[in-house]
Amino acid sequence: MSGCLRRLPWRQSTVLVHRRLLSRDIGQPTAYTHPYLLKEGEILPGIHKSEFLERRRNLMREVASTHAGKTNKKHLVIVPGAPVQYMSNDVPYRFHQSTDLLYMTGFQEPDAVLLLESTGGLLEHKSILYVRPRDPHRELWDGPRAGPDGAVTFTGVTEAYTIDELGTHLEQKYSKMGYSVWYCTEEYVHPDHDDVIVNSLTNSSDSRIDSVHTYTQLLHKLRLVKSPAELNLMRKAGQIAASAFRETMRSTRPDVMEYQLESVFEHHCKMKGAQTLSFPPVVAGGSRANCLHYIANNRELRAGDLVLFDAGCEYHGYVSDVTRTWPVSGQFTAAQRELYEAVLRVKQASIKASRPGVTLSQLNRSAANMISSELQALGLVPKNSSASELTQAINRLFPHHLGHFLGMDTHDTPTVDREVVLSPGMVITIEPGVYVPKDWHVATKTAKEMLGTGIRIEDDVVITENGCEVLNANCPQTVEEIAELCRGMAKC
Repeated sequence: MSGCLRRLPWRQSTVLVHRRLLSRDIGQPTAYTHPYLLKEGEILPGIHKSEFLERRRNLMREVASTHAGKTNKKHLVIVPGAPVQYMSNDVPYRFHQSTDLLYMTGFQEPDAVLLLESTGGLLEHKSILYVRPRDPHRELWDGPRAGPDGAVTFTGVTEAYTIDELGTHLEQKYSKMGYSVWYCTEEYVHPDHDDVIVNSLTNSSDSRIDSVHTYTQLLHKLRLVKSPAELNLMRKAGQIAASAFRETMRSTRPDVMEYQLESVFEHHCKMKGAQTLSFPPVVAGGSRANCLHYIANNRELRAGDLVLFDAGCEYHGYVSDVTRTWPVSGQFTAAQRELYEAVLRVKQASIKASRPGVTLSQLNRSAANMISSELQALGLVPKNSSASELTQAINRLFPHHLGHFLGMDTHDTPTVDREVVLSPGMVITIEPGVYVPKDWHVATKTAKEMLGTGIRIEDDVVITENGCEVLNANCPQTVEEIAELCRGMAKC
């Protein structure tokens, strides 16, 4: 056994050392550096380190429930964190942690890896975090690091080592001991660490790995249902986005550039406490709204057009995702209003139907049927259309799903099927839309005025015991509310 394995790890600290270590900056908010944000023992606002410990225990329980868990008692779960990404040369993007590692530890430094090792029975485990070493030279340039000592004290993991020890530990301590290894085999979170992990566990001639499995579906199952503390962060993200939309509507006028409107939204979100936006916003004026993921945002808004604005913000690891569509000039035309209110009726009915016991797929089918009826009433689809013609029309005019799961990621827990029955604590989006191509064949004058128009309205919804709660409830949605804001009469 090498010297690095004989060296004592950083373990749970004594009270004296605990106080000393938390009295320095470790590279992310702590109760010491941000007392206005975090209470003692919290890793994220309102989320205590004990909740992260319970998440790690829950993942080991999920492992125990599998066939592999019942046939082997020695398991090693490896959760990699994200690396720093670069725009070019040595210019980095602002770091964003892998959400799986963030969910399991709350640790927000790059190049970290979490190991969960079963000990004395599968439900008993040891959590080991591998992190960047303290480095005065690099910290001069990039900011303070937690180091193994700070990582143990702040996150509450059992032990911590420097990341350069990971390969040696895997090879010498785990590769020959018959462990079942659980890893994110379907994606490469950190290519450099992926190589180290795979090579260290498999390259030795006497390697005795029992089996390899992916933990992603097990972890996404846990992430799907939010705790009360998580929901509080998501409510805040929804409230901030709602407030930002109100300000953005008030700032809308002809001749403003789409990216200028985007900047109003981002500014307001950050002034209200959000750290970043959830994703590059869609700010699509006129017929550009028919491009579902239009993010160039480089055109001028024109009088008489609508602007479709799809955006959200991230508040301490949890995101919002909201869409509104409104008139650039402040007033809907008669045709625009008819189409808008049709979409709004579908959204309101879909939210009313969101409750425990239904699935996203059922909600989507119901929404598609409602949109079909609305389109026929508007003259966008002939009332005498056959079933196949109606299906083709709906697929063209409503080409996306009604919603998706939401949480730490915008498209959260992607391995969870939309046939999963909704239960309290799950958060979904409800986002019906209608996108009418310029060359769509219609017969009536009003329907012709809808050509080239795209409208989507989206809310974030948490399933409750008796129904649901809209997390961005203060976001304007009726024609009257929007008109009042665009005229500058309503307060933000």
